Amino acid sequence: MKAHRLLAAAVALALPLAAGFATVPASATVRAPFDHCDGGDSPDRVLRATLDGEDARGVSVGTLVPGDVFSARTDDFSILRINWWGTTKDPDGDEGQIAGPGWPAPTLAPYTLMVKAFSQVTKRPIRLDDGELSTTAWRPVGSNSPCYIYRGSSRGRLRFQVNDPKRDDNGGQENITVLVFHRP
Repeated sequence: MKAHRLLAAAVALALPLAAGFATVPASATVRAPFDHCDGGDSPDRVLRATLDGEDARGVSVGTLVPGDVFSARTDDFSILRINWWGTTKDPDGDEGQIAGPGWPAPTLAPYTLMVKAFSQVTKRPIRLDDGELSTTAWRPVGSNSPCYIYRGSSRGRLRFQVNDPKRDDNGGQENITVLVFHRP
């Protein structure tokens, strides 16, 4: 009888514990903003900008806070004229090629849409991290960018520009949508 009571007490303790563990859903795992961005989840915020091909300075957009993750998209109407003769490029530029010396981003494709982050306080470039490389250099976004983590210690803004050493003869526009994911 004593063994029977011990067994009953053990079962009485084990059932609530087991039930507690069984009721924790698998989705309760905390996902980082990078995972939400990379997984195609709905963003916390959407920013929009239009890069006018005739503006050699590019376009700045939005405010990011430390730890924000973002990716950028362009639409089917985003076409840039790169010279006076009417040569056009989409946001991916000359994919598979490297621009080389004399270009704003010599290691990226010619005429690709690119982004850089700047501190709103110091106006200096801020590191963007894609999970493999963390740098203050221009980063490609093209028609469908990877996810980037904003590594600043204060608020910052994104600047978009085309990798073209002679932008004063450009025309057209690129319509940019930035999907922003915040830290939980």
